[in-house]
Amino acid sequence: MNIRLSSKTAYTVIILVLLYNAVFVRFPYLFIQRIIAILLFFMILPNIRFRQKDIIILTLFGFYSAFTIISALANVDNYIYTHTVVGGFFHILIIFEMIQVFLYSLKFRNYDFIIRIFLYLSLVYVLINDFLVIFCPRTFGYEYLLGNKFSVSYKHIELIVLYCMHRRKNIFILIAILILSFYISASVNCMTGAVGIGILAVMNFIKIGKLLKNRLFFIFTMGISVIFPFVYDLVTGIYPVRYFIVNILNRTTGMTGRTVIFDYLPMILKDHLILGYGYNTAYEVWTGATDWYPNAQNGFWNCVCEQGIICALLLVFIAVYVIGLKQNNSCYPLMCVIYVYALLGTVEITMDTTFTAWIIMLYFMKRGGKNHKRDNPRIQRRKIYF
Repeated sequence: MNIRLSSKTAYTVIILVLLYNAVFVRFPYLFIQRIIAILLFFMILPNIRFRQKDIIILTLFGFYSAFTIISALANVDNYIYTHTVVGGFFHILIIFEMIQVFLYSLKFRNYDFIIRIFLYLSLVYVLINDFLVIFCPRTFGYEYLLGNKFSVSYKHIELIVLYCMHRRKNIFILIAILILSFYISASVNCMTGAVGIGILAVMNFIKIGKLLKNRLFFIFTMGISVIFPFVYDLVTGIYPVRYFIVNILNRTTGMTGRTVIFDYLPMILKDHLILGYGYNTAYEVWTGATDWYPNAQNGFWNCVCEQGIICALLLVFIAVYVIGLKQNNSCYPLMCVIYVYALLGTVEITMDTTFTAWIIMLYFMKRGGKNHKRDNPRIQRRKIYF
């Protein structure tokens, strides 16, 4: 193993590791993630920078952040357990940190370096988690090392995406990762995650890049997620769909109570459509209103419930803007995972910090910096080996 570390490279590795843990890892105690976010902020504080060509994305995220805080402030005294301002602040802080870490990293390294760091971290977490799932399934009671069953499956989706973006990938290793991901998703009984992995696999083997970068196609895909709670009876009444749910996924057409949850949406959103209930309030709001159901079970509408329709539409608009930017082939897996999250959003909470992270990563992979080309000779001379 040949390692050559300059001080800037070492600093870049540290902030990337901290960012990964602040964004992609669900710790058993929320304060751990927040401590990491605070530490990361003080580390990047001396190197905060902005680029003129990022003015559009920064403006959009600026409005998104402003309305997130307005929503939090408007609901600050309405809850027993949820601190809307604290949750909203850390959400915005992490978005700001993602932007700054990518800006700094791409100033000195190429995006292969970022992908490599994230891939190694993802692989470590997945292997430890999967070992415990297979050999010590009750180690963490009803949850797993990486959180609930959805967190486990989405972590495998993350690993697949990062490996597909890796410079040196092998088709047989990719197939092995896919098989392991399907097996673990089945072991933790997360059929939604298994479907997402299947869609991601198909997209990566059947290249449809021209279609995916079409902004109208993404709007159509998000539209399916948005209208699904109101047309689910019509959709689940279609025979192929009903057959897939009942015979393949081994679920009822009620999709484990989701259709009942959708019926509550008009009542929940009454008088809260514009600003929502405040960031991270879904669990307390929904359990208080329904005595049982924890959230909206839909990515877009759960975002509306928490942050309001303005924030939800802004996040979709940001995704649409980034999707349509000129891309290189290495961005394709990121395009795929954003579509997967949009599709899974019909029945799951996917418009979250991780979804935002994929969008920001895709943006900087597309817009990059002066070091974004893989064949840049200066990058090759300063290459780090692990």
